[in-house]
Amino acid sequence: MADNFSLNGREKILQAEFPEIKELKKRIQKIEVEVQKAKPEVRERIIKEEIKKYLQELQETPSFAPPTYTRDEAKEISKFPPSQQVGALISLVFEKGLKEAISVARQLQNPAILDEFHDTLIDRFYERLVKEKIIKPL
Repeated sequence: MADNFSLNGREKILQAEFPEIKELKKRIQKIEVEVQKAKPEVRERIIKEEIKKYLQELQETPSFAPPTYTRDEAKEISKFPPSQQVGALISLVFEKGLKEAISVARQLQNPAILDEFHDTLIDRFYERLVKEKIIKPL
């Protein structure tokens, strides 16, 4: 599995765009031994748990008064039906970055949306790590 962690040109570009991928790669390298020993059906769960921990840490980072842009973005997203709010937040991750999207999600003050947003992010980051060959698909 160690050979899955070498960087190619695409991964370097991806990491420049998404520093979260670089951080997740480091975290996965730290648990690599545990992942290798696990049964295939458990590996995905272990990696997704690590992604979840990372997202929770980001969310718990104290933020001061959100910038006007964040408040405006949250106000716009809150007008969407709940079924579209998570999609809008996911789009925001790729437009403005993960920290900005988390800040907007917090401003919505809707625990159900925040929970669904986290679940969707975990799946998306896992898929991205597989796609970029940072981890092997199971």
